[in-house]
Amino acid sequence: MDNHEDILEEFSRSRINDEAVNVEKVYFYKTDKRVNPKQEDPFWVSIGKLPVLVSAPHAVRHYRQKKIKMSDQFTGSTVYLLNQLTGCHAIAVTNLYGGDPNFDDPCIYKERIAEICKRENVKFLLDIHGAAREREFDVDFGTNRGKTLLKTSMLELVERNFQAFGLNRLTHDHFASAGPNTITSFVARELGIPALQIEINKQYRVPAQNPKGFHRMLGALMLSVRELAR
Repeated sequence: MDNHEDILEEFSRSRINDEAVNVEKVYFYKTDKRVNPKQEDPFWVSIGKLPVLVSAPHAVRHYRQKKIKMSDQFTGSTVYLLNQLTGCHAIAVTNLYGGDPNFDDPCIYKERIAEICKRENVKFLLDIHGAAREREFDVDFGTNRGKTLLKTSMLELVERNFQAFGLNRLTHDHFASAGPNTITSFVARELGIPALQIEINKQYRVPAQNPKGFHRMLGALMLSVRELAR
């Protein structure tokens, strides 16, 4: 099932939107209750078979500069479904634990990513984030001006798949993926693994309100993971 039309047809026949909503409720519910990461693991991890790791660091609320920031809705569910659909490795934050995985140094989330990448011989990382609906793009790709790609054609492959699914408003480095502490910068610099930060407009992250848009976004990511793993 590698044709985008076949994928969309299969998604339309399935209950994948309902599954996304249920996953969000069970694993990525929104709360200001803080957990102690030394007592309760704040991450959901699923080890797959493909050498690609997908990540959702802002799947729930997080702290930045001592303030609680809102979650990137349905990024956690997207990562969960990608693991189910492709067999890739996946990690997402499930609890408010007092930090921000994309900015902290040191960072327990990055430490867990490093463990997974080394143990499972991960070849690529896709770091999934959310952008507000009013942003003038469908998807923004953060590469720190190409540095996190490590001279691979990873970006071209992913862009091609989003365009095939009708997400054509694509931009680059709109958000701060250039910082030394971002997940993609860390993974590329410290682990030597090509990494891509993907910011998805909210209109594609509301499966109940825009099921077809959610199908297109999920299908593009699913094909990208499969092709990167080849």
